[in-house]
Amino acid sequence: MRLEVTAPNESPALPDSADRLAPMSLSRVEESLSRLGYAFVEDDEHPEILRARFDDYRFQFMVSGEERAVMQTRGRWSHSVDFSRKVEMIKLCNEWNMNRVWPKVYVRRESEGLLGVYGELAADFRAGALDTQVDSAIKCGLSTVIAFFHSLEERLGAELDELDV
Repeated sequence: MRLEVTAPNESPALPDSADRLAPMSLSRVEESLSRLGYAFVEDDEHPEILRARFDDYRFQFMVSGEERAVMQTRGRWSHSVDFSRKVEMIKLCNEWNMNRVWPKVYVRRESEGLLGVYGELAADFRAGALDTQVDSAIKCGLSTVIAFFHSLEERLGAELDELDV
């Protein structure tokens, strides 16, 4: 069997295969979310973002990058954190990032005095992707970001009630 590579950054595709890599797009993310049975909404103000809730955490799905081929799954922790706890939260995020490949987790100032904690996974599909690859990237992003949030809640324990102002 002969595989052909059509460009330096593409994966080999079988000739005449129904499983050819298709370009990434937000509509493919929508199709994947639907195929997986996940509810989501389009954002009227930001048409390049899809929004959803999983385990009471808010998630965004988007396609970004110069070639619009990087799919991002980004979640926000359901608690807000007072700015006075910034160093503590950064240390918890850094510990996670040092010990795991993904997701990338970070703290972000959201308003005067309040911080949000985020996790995200980016998948580069410049060479295109099979539907199963898009599905897997979404499931991986959701499961690993949620695992981080659960880990954070476990570490903070009873302190969780003190976080939300």
